[in-house]
Amino acid sequence: MKFLIKVNLSKDNSITVTREVIRLFIEENYEYRLCKEPGIENACPYRDVIIPFKEGLEWCDVIVTIGGDGTLLAIGKDAAKLSKPIVGINAGRIGFLTAIEGNDVSLLSKLDDKSVFEIKKHNFIQARINKGPWQYCLNDVVLSKCMYSNTVDLSIFSNGEQLMRFSGDGIILATSTGSTAYSLSVGGPIVDSDLQAMVISPVAPHSLNRTSMVLAKNKHISIKANDRNKNLATIAFDGTGYTEVGPEDTVEVKLSSKYVSIYTLRNQGQFEKVDKKLKSR
Repeated sequence: MKFLIKVNLSKDNSITVTREVIRLFIEENYEYRLCKEPGIENACPYRDVIIPFKEGLEWCDVIVTIGGDGTLLAIGKDAAKLSKPIVGINAGRIGFLTAIEGNDVSLLSKLDDKSVFEIKKHNFIQARINKGPWQYCLNDVVLSKCMYSNTVDLSIFSNGEQLMRFSGDGIILATSTGSTAYSLSVGGPIVDSDLQAMVISPVAPHSLNRTSMVLAKNKHISIKANDRNKNLATIAFDGTGYTEVGPEDTVEVKLSSKYVSIYTLRNQGQFEKVDKKLKSR
């Protein structure tokens, strides 16, 4: 098995964890490469194993991310295109998507043990503005107000039927994977990651009866930012690619058939992991 290591050097203990991973790979006679980036030489003294990400992606069998969920999310689309599974090592704070904690990297030697690990498919959500190109997100699409002191007025439709209209700070459309991210922080439900579903969670709605909804995978969502108060909205895809949206624009969102494969520990269920991680905060 050939491993490509992608490190988020902004994490305090990422270099220490990376050195432990390299030591393990050498002991186990595994082939490995590190993604080239500024400062990676501090984690690895062997310059011949440092290569560009795209080259490493084509070469490897498995991608190892060292960082947090954001590190894994950042390469999710690239990994999915070439059907490369990802195993995440948590060197951050929470790490819902990462399977291994930074102090237990020895588990990497058991990736082939089906009693220890399983590979789960995590579907993307896809969104576009005015029939433009689709953007793919593993966690969520967020439509939010532009200005701090104002609200945005939104109308949300599902397969042509209006689901809700409200004024507030915005709305989150999340995958079941993303239900433990931003959506959870605004009171949205935690959805079993085995379900192909979409969660819609209003953000600070100016209403008494606007709650989250869980929709089936065949629902096609469209959103309009109404011209009330003439306020623009901003859309973000997994926290990046911020784009302004006005009353003349329509945002379409649906669950995608595309997915990324992520290693998960069999002995720790999703809900147990969420409970443990959030209680420690």
